[in-house]
Amino acid sequence: MRGVVMVPRALTQHSKEAESTKTNAGRREVKLLERAMHALQEQKAFTWAKGEEVFQNPRLERRWEGDQPIRKTLWTGILQNAGVRYRNPYQTRHTYASMMLSAGEHPMWVAKQMGHADWTMIARVYGRWMPDADQAAGLKAEIVFGLKH
Repeated sequence: MRGVVMVPRALTQHSKEAESTKTNAGRREVKLLERAMHALQEQKAFTWAKGEEVFQNPRLERRWEGDQPIRKTLWTGILQNAGVRYRNPYQTRHTYASMMLSAGEHPMWVAKQMGHADWTMIARVYGRWMPDADQAAGLKAEIVFGLKH
């Protein structure tokens, strides 16, 4: 159950309505992995049926007004309960990128998922999370180009 979601616009804490993304690369297709799709489907039952955004402030039953209310009423407590040191919600982007690279996903794919035009930022910021070449590195080229004896 994997899905691809088009991201043509974005809501920010400074806008009342969705705006064009910051860059052309920001307008992208994001591949939602199975667990993410499942989480969205579960959440959808609470808010989407009412014709609202998927994520809402549960106390006010309307969209969150920026990241401060999320941090103060929800995020900090969740991290404490999980025994995880504090980090702001934006850091989940970095966690996602480093996890994908650690799993061996292609850096250009990760860059596109993140909304970057190319993979140079991925290499610069997350290079240490890219796995070293394994013993099979180069084997594909040998097979494709008939270099293997």
